[in-house]
Amino acid sequence: MSEQDSPIGIVGGPTQIQIDEWKAKFGDVYLVKFSDTEKYIYRPMRRFEYKQIVAMGQTENKSFAEEKIAQMCIVWPTIDPTKLTTLKAGTISTIVDLVMSSSNFGVAEEPIKL
Repeated sequence: MSEQDSPIGIVGGPTQIQIDEWKAKFGDVYLVKFSDTEKYIYRPMRRFEYKQIVAMGQTENKSFAEEKIAQMCIVWPTIDPTKLTTLKAGTISTIVDLVMSSSNFGVAEEPIKL
């Protein structure tokens, strides 16, 4: 595989070098695949970013908050406001659920009673 090839299997997708740069910048990065041609790379949200969204006072408007989280945490492809209107209805909500999970919202395991 040359450095121009994308390891995620999409022509024009990110190269391994780009993915490694995102890992260095953000820590963990994840790939979610909706289909062979619809794939997204996202990262966890940091605490200060979460606080920024809460400070906007828009957390009660779920779709607004989801769109802000998506624009912040989807590293590929770039999500701009004009693209949001063309996505399938559940794309952003599903990715935001994954972002929240990777950001330690919720528990992966049941707590252990001591």
